Amino acid sequence: MEKILMILLVHLLAASSKAQTTDEWLNQSSTQKKYLLQQIAALQVYLGYAKKGYNIVTGGINTIRNIKNGDLNLHRDFFNRLKNVNPAIRRYAKVPDIIAYQVKIIKQTKLVLQQIRETKQFTEAELDYCKQVFDTLLDECIKTMEELILVTTSGELEMKDDERLKRIDGLYADVQDKYSFACSFSEDMGLLAVQRLGEQMEINRSKIINGVK
Repeated sequence: MEKILMILLVHLLAASSKAQTTDEWLNQSSTQKKYLLQQIAALQVYLGYAKKGYNIVTGGINTIRNIKNGDLNLHRDFFNRLKNVNPAIRRYAKVPDIIAYQVKIIKQTKLVLQQIRETKQFTEAELDYCKQVFDTLLDECIKTMEELILVTTSGELEMKDDERLKRIDGLYADVQDKYSFACSFSEDMGLLAVQRLGEQMEINRSKIINGVK
């Protein structure tokens, strides 16, 4: 992962111009990003039930509809199928943990893109490359979410319970790796911004000392 990070940083600093701005990326509503957010919203509701030990069957869908004003109606089938899966699968601790990591990744990418733009220490080309890195990461998150849904809902995959648990373990390790990368990449971008700010302050101080305007 560190090797991948170094490669990405090298490309970031060498990125070409004519880039789309970060604001444009944040405001656009691509099908994939919207789908990912919808899935996570639906699964977050399940996360709440799982952690509190509630029974999804008892009024679950109506509660979801009230909370999200109908935005989650498309996920009725997901919850209906979920209640037919072995409770050992749907209550497996790593299922809500995977969802929680996905939420953290989305929040992290959005926050970092906003923050590094506000520093005014990066070119539009560099900002665009950073956006592309996070776009790729979110695309991979979509794949993880899709597979999690397949593994945790009935009628999708012919798998034994131990096979489902093993696959969930794999998805958990994978999303941990994705989150670690998001944090590492974000930290390096922050350090680079601080370094550039320091260099600019030193230049300004030197100009003042030497009477240069």
